[in-house]
Amino acid sequence: MTSRSELVRGHVVTPSGAGWADWPDGRIEIANGSVLSVGPWRGRSSRAPDLDLRPHIVFPGLVDVHAHVPQLAVCGVHGDDLLAWLRHWTFPLESRFRGHRARELSRRFMREMLAQGTTTAGLYTAAWPDSVDACFAAAEEIGIHAWIGPPLMDTGAYRKVTTGQVLREARELAALDRPRLRFAITPRFALSCTPHLMEGAADLARELQLPIQTHLAEQQAEVREVRRRFRCGYVDVYERAGLIGPGTMLAHCIWMSDRDWRRIAPGAVAHCPTSNVFLGSGVMDWKKAHVARVGLGSDVGAGPDLSIFRVARMAWTVHSLAGYTPTAAELLRAATIDGAAALGFDEVGSLEVGKAADFIVLDREHVIPAGAPSTESTEDLLSRILHRAGRSAVRQVYVSGRPVLEATKEGARRPSSLPRP
Repeated sequence: MTSRSELVRGHVVTPSGAGWADWPDGRIEIANGSVLSVGPWRGRSSRAPDLDLRPHIVFPGLVDVHAHVPQLAVCGVHGDDLLAWLRHWTFPLESRFRGHRARELSRRFMREMLAQGTTTAGLYTAAWPDSVDACFAAAEEIGIHAWIGPPLMDTGAYRKVTTGQVLREARELAALDRPRLRFAITPRFALSCTPHLMEGAADLARELQLPIQTHLAEQQAEVREVRRRFRCGYVDVYERAGLIGPGTMLAHCIWMSDRDWRRIAPGAVAHCPTSNVFLGSGVMDWKKAHVARVGLGSDVGAGPDLSIFRVARMAWTVHSLAGYTPTAAELLRAATIDGAAALGFDEVGSLEVGKAADFIVLDREHVIPAGAPSTESTEDLLSRILHRAGRSAVRQVYVSGRPVLEATKEGARRPSSLPRP
């Protein structure tokens, strides 16, 4: 028996085809957690909306293609060069992310991610297997789409392991893989892995048809050390191991040659400008990166918070200073539909027929200042969303048409108590 559809009314703004749809008085009809129809309100029957969100903006849930769940606690402190930052601050923090701490902090991470408007993500846990279980459980509780994987390390790791043990654990944890929550094979970066581990990780991904996520060419000192250790370039290391392909997400990609860009084109790029500024890593080439699919990553905890709106604004800033200014439409597509495509989730990222009804409600007064024209072009509206939206503008968050976070009268955010479908 088909359940009755629900009708949402509000100012609907969404990627649509190659452009954007903008319906100031729009509707979304939802059935079984998916978008049944979407468009302008006019011409509807006399049926009243089940949820009237006017005058606020209904926008697709954001996509964060690269974040580290255990690192939320280190956000905003201990800026350093990458290798020192990992050694002095991050690895000790991750080494404690297990048991009750992992379960509690994974739930807090998910709540904060929702409060920032993110409903799809690519996530790293700690290296401990139980931290992966904790993250999967927290993500499943709210019904989001995500890649989740432990950083695979057999060199300089914060626990004593063999290469064989790391690969056996990854194989066992791969049983957690499912359509919405993908187990991602996650070699941390070349300097934390032996060639044997990287090759084994690539073999496992191919055998079980799993996605791969890792880091590439984030800082110059890192790139130099990779060349010294492996006697070849960074992309060569990954190519030889078999790690580069259509299901691979490569974070940062700053210190890249034109040839490097061509070789990683089958994969996807996680652009993390807030993190890159915080650690002084450099500026990724926005135009060259688009030989591949490109999404935005908060890279918490080198990134200061989980706001993809902040990440998009930082991208606008650094690339404008570097001589190319991306449009608001480009950056907000990277934050939504393009990021979803980079993760291989074609069923999210926009409010189009057949897709999951994952959306956020942006407070109109936070986005559009007092005295602004009553009607604006879509281009102007997207610019306002890019430059003015943020955590405080997110009134509600819906996943598969179900409220998972809502603002109280005092303005605080609280998780919905509704059960999962």
